[in-house]
Amino acid sequence: MSTVHVLYDDDCGFCRWSVAQLLRWDERGRGVLRPVAIQSPEGARLLAAVPEEARLKTAHVVGPDDVVHSGGDAAAVVADVLPAGAPVAFVARLLPWVVRGGYSLIAGNRTRVSKLVPAGAKQRADAVLAGREP
Repeated sequence: MSTVHVLYDDDCGFCRWSVAQLLRWDERGRGVLRPVAIQSPEGARLLAAVPEEARLKTAHVVGPDDVVHSGGDAAAVVADVLPAGAPVAFVARLLPWVVRGGYSLIAGNRTRVSKLVPAGAKQRADAVLAGREP
């Protein structure tokens, strides 16, 4: 099974929590998602083709094909490898403008949205990430 690298902003509580939710879904499946902080040396290597000033503006994934997919376009790539993710991938490909718009709305308000995630949930997310990062 191919690995999908999920790159996220390590300074964003909502971002860490979101990636942890994907990892929990993945753990029930095949363990193919690999979280990588954008700010890490590996993040810089994986995102070498992305201008440095654009790296923290959105989440990214590097799929099995080594292509970088950013923002809402990453949803189908992640869903493809998750157990029972095929319907999500199908919808993401069928309605990409909806997924991009939803992603942009959340990403543009991530500081506000992060405040809605309880501190305990963020701590549990950090524990999940610590167990899966290299």
